Amino acid sequence: MESQFKDDLKEILLKKKESEKSKKNITYKIIALSSFATICIVTFLYFSTSLFSSSPITGPYGKIHSPAAGSVTGKEVSVTAETRNLEPGQYVWLVVDKPDIGLCWPKGQRLASNKSFTTVIYEEGKKEPYTLSLYVVSKTINDQWQEWLDAAMHGGLSMPPDKRRLDSVKLILGE
Repeated sequence: MESQFKDDLKEILLKKKESEKSKKNITYKIIALSSFATICIVTFLYFSTSLFSSSPITGPYGKIHSPAAGSVTGKEVSVTAETRNLEPGQYVWLVVDKPDIGLCWPKGQRLASNKSFTTVIYEEGKKEPYTLSLYVVSKTINDQWQEWLDAAMHGGLSMPPDKRRLDSVKLILGE
């Protein structure tokens, strides 16, 4: 009888141990699942703010679509371009650059921000290569360039920093 009692006690202790082990496994599974769910929620919240935010994800963007780089142009140059992600207080200009002498010549009037546009610029000068750039500038530079245009100045202006250039194409004045 004592032997039977010991066997029963061993069996009860074994079942209790298995039950505790099973409970631990379930507890670990619950912890793992809740950790995974927490990571998913945090990730969603982190990225969803940028998905549903009205602020741009990237900085200013601009692209000159035509004329294509290397094109030979006349004095009248039809330009198609676009800008995106510009904030208030940023102004868009087409400019002819002469990097070798550090000067530029703003062309036409300031352009509309955050849209596609087509405009005509006039480029006179030597029949040689030139660089047409699309710049985003501050109010100060915008006002200086506008004054320069209004005064019908002919000498070039200092080029803005390269970080202000959204895009540029090298063209050749030919006609």
